[in-house]
Amino acid sequence: MAKIGVVGAGYVGLTSAVCFSELGHEVIAFDVDVSKINQLNSGVIPIYEKGLEDLLKKNLANKRLKFEIDVTKLAECDFVFLCVPTPQDTDGAADLSYVLKAVGMLSKILKSNSVLVTKSTVPVNAWKSIEVTLNRSDIDIVSNPEFLREGSAITDFFSPDRIVVGCKNKESAIKVSKLYKNETAEIISTDNTSAELIKYASNSFLALKLSFVNELSALCENVNADVIDVLKGFGKDKRIGEKFISPGPGWGGSCFPKDVKALNIISEQNSSAMSLLAATIESNQRTLKRVVDRVERILDDNLVEKKIAILGLAFKANTDDVRESPAIAIAERLKDRGAHVMAFDPEVKSLSNKKIALAKNVEECVSNSDIIILLTEWNDFMEIDPKNIAKNVKRKVIFDTRNILDKLLWEKSGFKFFGNGR
Repeated sequence: MAKIGVVGAGYVGLTSAVCFSELGHEVIAFDVDVSKINQLNSGVIPIYEKGLEDLLKKNLANKRLKFEIDVTKLAECDFVFLCVPTPQDTDGAADLSYVLKAVGMLSKILKSNSVLVTKSTVPVNAWKSIEVTLNRSDIDIVSNPEFLREGSAITDFFSPDRIVVGCKNKESAIKVSKLYKNETAEIISTDNTSAELIKYASNSFLALKLSFVNELSALCENVNADVIDVLKGFGKDKRIGEKFISPGPGWGGSCFPKDVKALNIISEQNSSAMSLLAATIESNQRTLKRVVDRVERILDDNLVEKKIAILGLAFKANTDDVRESPAIAIAERLKDRGAHVMAFDPEVKSLSNKKIALAKNVEECVSNSDIIILLTEWNDFMEIDPKNIAKNVKRKVIFDTRNILDKLLWEKSGFKFFGNGR
């Protein structure tokens, strides 16, 4: 078993620390946020991720996991993972300052022959800046990007599609891959630069794929085709695949918007402009507008004083993350056109955005509404009995942007039903 340090107890750092301890490693996680560290040491997580809190409590109890505000506690670790934020600069590029600040602290305390692992999503060739800041020839730097999806992070950690490790020293790269104790995942052992680029390429391609599907959905509406059948038909082509081809109100979250913009800037800075990336970003903005425009058409081309019930605020199901959420963006646009918006999400309990009123439950959310709009694909919403809420609404109209509801069931209850691309 290895002694592992984790710098940063945010989503990636916390999940990685808990899961590495579950594998039997001794893990120390460091963060500068005192209140967060105290909360975690008491067994409470500040995010919603199914199953994570149970694993946290289990490994705190068996003494394999602890959280510290003193970075010197990482001095004896064999491996230290960098999981600090890389937010966007004003131009959209990734900000490396938090990473380099952490590296500066670590350079003074890491033991000889330990391994520094970059798990944060960093700009391509950031490892070179990390190497200069670290200034330790006795420590190898391994680039090990994360592929943890919010809502399924634990499964992704223990059953990854692949484990990417990049390093000038192949032996150190293999040592890092073995920490995951996974006998089935393919190990992609490469150089640092390629490893860093793999993360950006993966997220950007998935965003591009979703934008294509959403534009196809718009076309299906205009030509009176059914996007579900169209996607089923082309998804059976093994060169395309059936995953990640569900239409929606747009894509968002903490990774896709940031990574697409960052890769776009990286490509421009290196004289290799990728025009598809700019088009992907523009396409997503059109999708948001298309949803709002369609709601306006449904409501007689007038949103002023209309009461709109929104089901779902998180950018995807099984998380409480509203960063760059299409649901939030759509709610704001509806408000800007004069509508009254009430929203409910099973896990989003508070918002800094004061434009959007939060309901305590579905019934309160839809009360006296002119239209219900489903924006996040929570299973909870599939279990709603339309007969039970029909008496609460002003107009029996629902727009399912995720295509997860039973159209016939809602129509039998007297609702006028609108799907996405149908």
